Amino acid sequence: MKKRKTLGLLVLLLSVLGSYPVFAQDDMSTTNDTIVSNQTTNVESCATYEDFIANNWKTVGPVEVKTKSRSRQFWWGGKDFKFDSEDKAVKTQLKKETFAIMYADTLLLNTRFYKDRGTKFGNGYARALPMVDSRFIMIYFNVSEIASRQTVGGMFGLLGSLAVAASSSAIMNENVCYIITPGQNKALIIDDKKMKELMADKPDLLEKYMSVGKKKRSNAENVVPLLEEAGLIHRHNPVQ
Repeated sequence: MKKRKTLGLLVLLLSVLGSYPVFAQDDMSTTNDTIVSNQTTNVESCATYEDFIANNWKTVGPVEVKTKSRSRQFWWGGKDFKFDSEDKAVKTQLKKETFAIMYADTLLLNTRFYKDRGTKFGNGYARALPMVDSRFIMIYFNVSEIASRQTVGGMFGLLGSLAVAASSSAIMNENVCYIITPGQNKALIIDDKKMKELMADKPDLLEKYMSVGKKKRSNAENVVPLLEEAGLIHRHNPVQ
């Protein structure tokens, strides 16, 4: 009887794991993918925000560029982008001593330095867009919400954890926007309250934002175009 119960739980676990498609970010959209080692290449990096402002980029490499799907991040950890190197000094530099990286035409910020309502982002890199006021928009999943759900799920054993994992995995495939302020480790999620502040003098854009359903309006796919239309962000390549 005990073996049959254990087998049943194992089958349930495998069914939950198998029920979620593997996704990877592709310019804020989702496409089928797995863990991918894209290539070994050189990247441009800035050690500090001051270097970024001064356009002081340095070539680092060769490094191995890896991307990991959101579903795989949920079950096995990791961030959207990881840069690896056989050179230990380069590996340490990219992990702990780099503020930003330009990979192809994409700006990436080191997530290691930031927290969302007390929850650390962890090691890795995520997409970002510069704001016109020296801050950044980081595009990522709702870090604090995921941590909260995992804590609650852990209180109810395996079945409770699996049930929470099901909804959490879906959340990880939905991008939100964080405001990153240089010199601060607190990342501010753009929710209804923050959007009202940002659009205080743009009532038409705020109305457009609020017209979207509550569960979807804070998604990056909705927020970023409105921020761009309001003139709050720009997409130009900072490496000239």
